[in-house]
Amino acid sequence: MIFPAQKIGYGPAAIIVILSLGFGLVSGARAQQNTWDDLNAQVDSLYGKGKFAEAVPVAQQLVEFAEKRFGADAPKVASCLNKLAVLYEEVGNFSDAEPLYQRSLQIREQGGTDDPDVAASLNNLGALYADQGKYAQAQPLYERALAIREKALGADNPDLATSLNNLAVLYDLQGRGEEALPLYKRALAIREKVFAPDHPEVAKSLMNLAGLYRDAQRYEEAEPLYRRLVAIDEKTTGPDGAGDDGTSELANTLADLGSIYIAEGKYAQAEPIYKQAAALADRDFAKEPLAATIFSDFARLNVAEGHYASAEPLDLRALGILEEDFGSSSSRLAPILGGLSEVLYLQGRYAEAKTQLQRELEIQEKVLGPDDPELASILDNYAAVLLKTDHTEEAAQATARAKGIRAKAIAASSDPEN
Repeated sequence: MIFPAQKIGYGPAAIIVILSLGFGLVSGARAQQNTWDDLNAQVDSLYGKGKFAEAVPVAQQLVEFAEKRFGADAPKVASCLNKLAVLYEEVGNFSDAEPLYQRSLQIREQGGTDDPDVAASLNNLGALYADQGKYAQAQPLYERALAIREKALGADNPDLATSLNNLAVLYDLQGRGEEALPLYKRALAIREKVFAPDHPEVAKSLMNLAGLYRDAQRYEEAEPLYRRLVAIDEKTTGPDGAGDDGTSELANTLADLGSIYIAEGKYAQAEPIYKQAAALADRDFAKEPLAATIFSDFARLNVAEGHYASAEPLDLRALGILEEDFGSSSSRLAPILGGLSEVLYLQGRYAEAKTQLQRELEIQEKVLGPDDPELASILDNYAAVLLKTDHTEEAAQATARAKGIRAKAIAASSDPEN
């Protein structure tokens, strides 16, 4: 899991409150001030409650009011535009959010291009592009925001950590892990210095760095980070999740740690982790996709330990959840079907394994196309099952097709035009 780029638009620093002094009748200016304060408070309150759609029309009123009172290019207008853009993005209205972020940036740049408020606008516009997969557009904005904050802020400023993290996430999503790594490390070091050890911002940095290590198969470095994350989650929610309305975050972190233990061959340490995660899933989100992931991963642990009979019901539960949520032909089913076919094969139930592999192959052919390299390994498994069921001619065809797919992939990779 990579935590998304952080938007800057809400929170105590974004709420503008001017205390009024004295008594008597409310003047026109005083009434306008009350309106300004009230609209700000309404927007921030609705945002804090997650009522983004309700907040949008109030934020629109706030922008109109600010433009009339302060002028179209006033700094306070830039702040209001930013708030409305954040809300548009929260409700999925990216097309309306973009010009507001751009206008907010233009207003702030009038006060100096190296101002921290300019960096905040650059960050938010970059995050909008990154959320849409427009990495080439996001990168220069993130890089410029980081450069401003490096110059204008202290070495331990949390906003600097945000810029470091956001640029690292962008690099990570593009497969540029070596460039992301030092940025993740710097962001974590700042947050550990500024915040408490179990602060949510520290947890985000730990999760991102741990995920990078895991994806790079640097399991020994990922393991202690995931163990710290489990400890943070358990401190927040309790080991049974009783202290939180939802336990999916703890369960997800447990599953991540369990996957590291499996990769390291530490099956004895993985087992209680998966039992805890599965118990949370059973209790609180048994029909959600995360539960399917946990059950499937737990099944893979059982296979690694040779407990095939225990693995099968876990795979079947995972399959049932995903079929109900996404349909019987969803690509999400493919890895579960592959795991289930392995469990059946290892128990000598070859005909049943063949059925599951056929389903996996059909799904992947529709999703990937008939010549995708990922099909080759499925065809290898299918050929092995066909041999076990005395379908030698079909097995030979599957093997030949797998060889043909690999040959095409090799040829394509060596073609200078590709």
